[in-house]
Amino acid sequence: MITPRPGKKRRKLIDVTQGAPSQNGFKKGYQSFVTDSRMPFDALADMTNVTLDQDNLPRPRPSLILYGQQPLGTGLGFGTYVKIVSGRPEKWDISMQVIAGVGKIHVRKNGNTWVAAGGAGNSYNSSAYVNFCQSGNRVYISNGVNAMSYYDISTGNIQVYSSLSTPSTPSTSPTGLTGSTYTYYYRVTANNSVGESAASVAAAVNVSTLRDLWNPASQYIDVSWSAVAGAVSYNLYMGTVAGEEQYLATVTGLTFKDDGSVASNPFKTAPSFNSTAGPILTYMWNKDGTLYGVGDINNPDYLWYDGGGAGNVGDFSPQGGGGNVSINPGGDTVPQAVRAFRTGKGDPAITVLSRGVAGTGKMHHIIFTSTTFDNTTFNIPNVSEANGQSGTVSARAVAEANNSLWYPTGQDFKSTGSAVNVQNILSTNSVSNDIAPDVERLNLKAMDKACVQVFQNIIYWALPVGSDENNQIWVKDLTRNGIWIMPWIVSAKFMWLSEDNDSGEISHCIYDGTNILKFSRSVATQDNGIGFRTRVAHEGLVWDDNGMTMAAIQEQRFKFLEPVGTINVNSFGLNEDGLVDTLSSEVFTQTASPTGWGDLLWSEDSPASMYSDDVGPINFFTKAVQVITLEVDETVNQLGWEVTTDQPDCDYLLSTVHTRGIGIPNSFLGD
Repeated sequence: MITPRPGKKRRKLIDVTQGAPSQNGFKKGYQSFVTDSRMPFDALADMTNVTLDQDNLPRPRPSLILYGQQPLGTGLGFGTYVKIVSGRPEKWDISMQVIAGVGKIHVRKNGNTWVAAGGAGNSYNSSAYVNFCQSGNRVYISNGVNAMSYYDISTGNIQVYSSLSTPSTPSTSPTGLTGSTYTYYYRVTANNSVGESAASVAAAVNVSTLRDLWNPASQYIDVSWSAVAGAVSYNLYMGTVAGEEQYLATVTGLTFKDDGSVASNPFKTAPSFNSTAGPILTYMWNKDGTLYGVGDINNPDYLWYDGGGAGNVGDFSPQGGGGNVSINPGGDTVPQAVRAFRTGKGDPAITVLSRGVAGTGKMHHIIFTSTTFDNTTFNIPNVSEANGQSGTVSARAVAEANNSLWYPTGQDFKSTGSAVNVQNILSTNSVSNDIAPDVERLNLKAMDKACVQVFQNIIYWALPVGSDENNQIWVKDLTRNGIWIMPWIVSAKFMWLSEDNDSGEISHCIYDGTNILKFSRSVATQDNGIGFRTRVAHEGLVWDDNGMTMAAIQEQRFKFLEPVGTINVNSFGLNEDGLVDTLSSEVFTQTASPTGWGDLLWSEDSPASMYSDDVGPINFFTKAVQVITLEVDETVNQLGWEVTTDQPDCDYLLSTVHTRGIGIPNSFLGD
């Protein structure tokens, strides 16, 4: 007879470690699209004011401290430029600050005193944001409101483009040409360093002989005109049909003797428009000495370009090699940003990103070909639409890193670069799938205020999240395979990198609307002396693939490296009744300053000679290491944990989180 025996009860050991070196820490960074029980063990559900250090270990982000002299008034724009002094480059900061209700350009070096630029033109709109762009030893200032202007680096003065008046009708006096068989028309324009005025009314003169047959010694026409205030030279045009006069010569005086020896240029006709004031632009970019600009308030679809080179910097007139070209004229997109990038073939190309409806947009490439006729060079732009519907909603939020463009479209964030193993095409991919719920909270109406800074191959975006102003910084760390680290609760209207010429220190600066601050590890968890809250959390530990099995969790252990300040650790879970409970909490306070692991301190506090017979006693000191244990002792279906700080002077590296317990076979949530 066989007596049945009960089978041995099998228990499933729950033994989960997160953040271990073998897992490369929390290498997937922050994710919000995948939540609860779907969250990978090596991802985090919250990283508020937290970054990743070492091999992807959570740590409170750097603090913000005051940097240099603070603004004298409300800031409307910050940037940098390079000044050559005695053959060496100096790095300077430049800003627009509102002083007594007027925008004023100020500059400084090494974070020292802000000095107002000289010149009567240092007067700007008191509310429009400003963009700076250096070219030709000038810093161009564009805000979409004021006339085009620049800061002259060599003189320290502001120069404002002003429109020249149209010259009056010239006077003509023929010699040796009495008769009325042929009629010639003369028009004159005035030039400044920016462009050319509209042409005057034509002066008609009747002559007896065809111009090609004139004897220069005895047959000619003297043309004269009145001076135009601000003009540096004048262009003379001549033709046989009124309104179709062709370029003849440029003179600095007020007279010209036309003896028929100079041929006219059929490709350069008298202009009907005035380009001496330059366009009013919102955003400019320098590529190889040529300025490109978008955001023309009168012609929103225009891309403007100057003549470039030493003699035509800032000259946007066709006569100076500049001009404009329409991007998708009358279409459903408007140019927002211009960058120097490349086509799918790898050819250099000016790239324009345009904004469309509801976060859509387009990208266009502009490649220039040059033609020279009669010593005049003409730049001919060729526009082509790039593949994919990808544009941007913010000129200041387009970053170039890792040979790609990175930018917010309004629906997501995209990256445009060369496609692997694909020729002649650029690949545009969404890079924000992991944070889709956060992207949906962006205020599209205020995205034109968003800005970006790339530092040490990390992209920092300042964004308006459910706000009319930038109130968060989102970090995309390209050194860690492009993971997201966010949100940092920081208000940053502007971001830039400032370099100290004496120490060589580079400071990642922000302007928060009142102060200029820089990120620093000199203090912990405080911005301008005020403590900020940090939270790192994981919310989805489950015990098998179905995510429904219950487990009796005994404890969670948190290992901290270099803990300083007051650190709160909490464990919470989904119990058998389907309720979320706080299961265990602990508060740890470390007031002692940590010392360096492996530091060797000799008996006399100085290194001994390498040839010494006796180095003396060696004292070993280790970094502070703390393990906090939470006694959970609860039956849960799903377990989460969080580490928070709420006070200044807190710091730590979260090395590992170890969870132990016993799985309960055939016990499921809802039973």
